[in-house]
Amino acid sequence: QPSSHGLGGYESLILWPIPQKKQIYAPLPVRESFLAPGTTRPLIIPFDGPYWYVQPPDKRPGRAAHQAHGTPLGAEIESNNSVPVVMEAHQTLGSAIPIARCREIQVAIENRDNRAGIIAMAVMLSEAASPEKPALYLDQKTIVSTEPSHFNVKSVPVFETLRFSVPASARIRKFNEITVMLLPDLEHALVAPKIAIQQFQLLPR
Repeated sequence: QPSSHGLGGYESLILWPIPQKKQIYAPLPVRESFLAPGTTRPLIIPFDGPYWYVQPPDKRPGRAAHQAHGTPLGAEIESNNSVPVVMEAHQTLGSAIPIARCREIQVAIENRDNRAGIIAMAVMLSEAASPEKPALYLDQKTIVSTEPSHFNVKSVPVFETLRFSVPASARIRKFNEITVMLLPDLEHALVAPKIAIQQFQLLPR
């Protein structure tokens, strides 16, 4: 649809999850931090945050960003010029998690993308309350189902889990935000991937 920022397009876009029907839940127990000392079971966090779509040199949606509810699995989002589309998923946590208590983050995804081109994933951990906004970048991983030897046109979605090791010591001591960056190659750069984040699984150290 037309906008004040260009012909037939938006300068940026924020895609929010489709609102769920209201349900009544028992109150969660109050705790100072997730993955507290002595915890041995993984912490599972269903993804419920927004997806950002921007074009370089922008790093975040602008004030005039178009906002909508939907899922990347069915959205048709692409560049209307020669500038790539950058897609990120943002998850906010209810409580900060100490870096020293988390040894690995597993990201479960659903892939319904039928366009050829390798897509990598990178994860960034940050603490919103810190005035300096320090961040920890984890290793970049290739989404296996997008590699040429594994790629095929999908009649059913592919479910995949990517694992990211968290160093025991880092510039930040805790985090309460997880940013997932999807990094396509040139073959796929002008069309946003039809890949959705399902959940995060945090393994205690």
